[in-house]
Order: sequence, then structure tokens, then C-alpha cells
Amino acid sequence: MILLQEMQAFLECLLQTTNDAVSIIDTEGNVIYWNPAAEKTYGIDSGEIIGKKIGDFFQRESIMLFQVMEGGRAVRQVYHEPRPGMHVMINAAPVLSTDNTLIGAISIERDVTQYVKLSAEMYSNPGERELSPEVFSFKPEDWKHLTAAGRMATPLLLMGEPGVGKKSLAEWLHRHNECEGNFVSVSCSAVPSGLLEAELFGYNGDEERAGKLDLAQQGSIYLKDIHVLPKRLQEKLANAMHDRRYYRSGGSAPVPLQCRIVASVAEEASREQHAELVEELYYSFQIQHLLPLRERTQDLPELCRLFLAAASDKAGIPVPVLGSDALAALTAFDWPGNLPQLGNAMAYAVIAAQDKGEITARELPDYARLMTLTDLTQPELPLSAHSEEMERALICETLQRTKGNKAKAARQLGISRGALYYKMKQYGLDS
Repeated sequence: MILLQEMQAFLECLLQTTNDAVSIIDTEGNVIYWNPAAEKTYGIDSGEIIGKKIGDFFQRESIMLFQVMEGGRAVRQVYHEPRPGMHVMINAAPVLSTDNTLIGAISIERDVTQYVKLSAEMYSNPGERELSPEVFSFKPEDWKHLTAAGRMATPLLLMGEPGVGKKSLAEWLHRHNECEGNFVSVSCSAVPSGLLEAELFGYNGDEERAGKLDLAQQGSIYLKDIHVLPKRLQEKLANAMHDRRYYRSGGSAPVPLQCRIVASVAEEASREQHAELVEELYYSFQIQHLLPLRERTQDLPELCRLFLAAASDKAGIPVPVLGSDALAALTAFDWPGNLPQLGNAMAYAVIAAQDKGEITARELPDYARLMTLTDLTQPELPLSAHSEEMERALICETLQRTKGNKAKAARQLGISRGALYYKMKQYGLDS
């Protein structure tokens, strides 16, 4: 069993070696811990700040930590720009003793400046890949394999969550390989099981009816949710892929199979769905896994640019740029709806920002916005409490938000219009 002293040693080692800035205050707001990462992030030695009021150095952070202690609830993923060009994400929580008594609060701040800058650079300077959202799902080595398989018309089984672009990728491969025939899509789960055989293979009886495989000759067929096919039809499809011919329902004459087959299952992680595929069919495919957006954050800037361009073109307006706070918010969100959700978010942002030309976090849908430290502390921080640098920045921000309406800006700042004119002159903002 680990002794208390040993546990304290482990915790001290953790706090000293983490790359996140950690600060701890007592209930009076005095700084009682300031780790090396905090020294590096803010350029303040621990000897300068420990024992001092956190508010003497960071007013907004001080208010946030007191809010956390008073409310008794943690805050997570709070975005802050402590100085121009620096971006941090803050988690903070109250600290309770073993008898549930409040003894202080802890703040953990991750410097994401380099990541935001890299995202902005990738957004401004797109890569050389073909401009299509569905092609971003793969690592370069997987992408080479996929395109080679496409050229050889190798049957592909695409696995991934809903919305990762399985059908879109199948369509892209059809176009990319310049197939002469049609692209035919079949949702196996949407067709009654009794009609699936005739739907896929066609029918020979009193009259002959073509199936989807016939319609896709010299082209491509996409079979969504292939795992729902009855076992007998899976075996028939596997035989058709192996022999490159099939028989219509009720028919005895072989029909050449002359189309590329791309199939999919709905969930990459669903063992039940994999188990429903007969081995003979499963091993007839080359398997490709499509990554969800939460595992492709490096692709988000370029994907956002593509969706913004498409939405702006549809709306007939210039393409707005993504601000750094918007990029930070977009990369922090998990995107459970994957590509369709991201596309809808960018369309929403284009409409919200059409008169501004720039998308900030405020123009994103509610679910994708980050709580900012300014939003969190604004109600409790009067203009008079700001340092001169923060005061100037706040006036600029408010004037921008009110589109230069000084009367409205003064009301939001809680000062008279005359005081605002004086402050603007003082900070050289009157021009």
C-alpha cells in the first residue's frame, strides 16, 4: 500500500514534469503552487508569485477561480488569449479536503498556441491532395493503396462510423477512375429481405427484370450495410465476385459481372456486424478503415476551408476567413456527426458571418463554441478593474462587436459615452 508521503512525492513529480501550467490558490486567492510549466508559459518565476494574490497578476483568472470555489463546480475547456497571439485552454476545479471542506482551487492551462498557428497555416496554405472532403480519411500510405486498388477495380469493404464519408468515397473512386457505366447505390437495410435477391441480381420469370448489378455494368455499385444481407445472398454475392458472373433470380443463364463493388458496414467497432458477414464474402474484400473526425484533427483546417468555400459559393458571398478562436473551438470539438455535422457547422458560420468577413467562435453553432474566459468573467469585471492593455483590448473588441456604434459600446462597457470618447483618445483609437 502506498504511504501518504510516497503519494505526495508522486504528485509533486507529476506537477513538476507536466507540460501544462498548473497553479493552485487557497481560499483567500493566495498562490500556493506554481509549477515550472507555468513559469515558462507566463514568464513569472515561482518565487515572484507564490504567496501573492493571483489577482495581482491575472485578474480574469482570479475571478474564474473564485467563481469555481463559490459555485463548487469545475469548468473545462475554457479558451483564453492572455496576450495577442497566445492561446491557452483552461480547466479549473475547486479543491476539497477529506472532510469536504473547501481549501482552494486548481487551474491547469494548456498552451495551444503552436497548434492554433499550425492550423491557421494549414487553413491558409492547403495541401496538394485533391480537393474533396472524403479523401482526407487516410494516411498517405493507405491513400496510395486505396487508389491502386481503385485502378484495379478490387472489391473494397469500407468500415467507419456514420458520416465519415463511405458513400462519398465510393462515388469519388468511381469518378477518379473514369468508369464508363453508372454509379449505383443500394441500401441493403432499406430493401425488404424478400426482395433483396431480385433487387441485386435481377429476375428471370414471365418477364426479365434487370437488377442493380446489371445497371452498374462498366461502372460501380455501392452496397451500404452489406452485413444485413441474408447468409444465402452473401454466399451468392461472394461466388459472383469470385467467378465474375452471377445468375438472376429464377434464371439459369450466367450474366458477366462487369462492375467494381464497394461495400460498407455502419460501425467500425461493431463486432456483431463483422460477425454477420460470412467469411467467404468478408475475405473477398480489401478492407479500408475510415477515421472519424475526432481522430483527424490535423485535417480539420483544410476540411473547414473546403466546406466554407462550398457554402459561400452556394450563398453567393465571399468566403470568410476563420479566426484563431474559431479554429481553437473547432479542433477542440469531437464532431460525433463527422463530415455532415462539420459541413452544416460551416454553412451556419458562413451565414452568421456574412457581414463581417471573419468567423470567430461567436459565429459557430452553439454546440461547437468554446466558453471563453472573457465570457465567463465579463459580468463580474468592470472596465475600471482592467489593466491599461486589457482595457484597450476590451474597448476595441466591444467597438468591433457593436460595429462602431459608440453609444451601444458605452452601454455594454458600463461607462458614459463621454468617458468612452476620452478612453478612445487616450489609447489612440479615435481615428
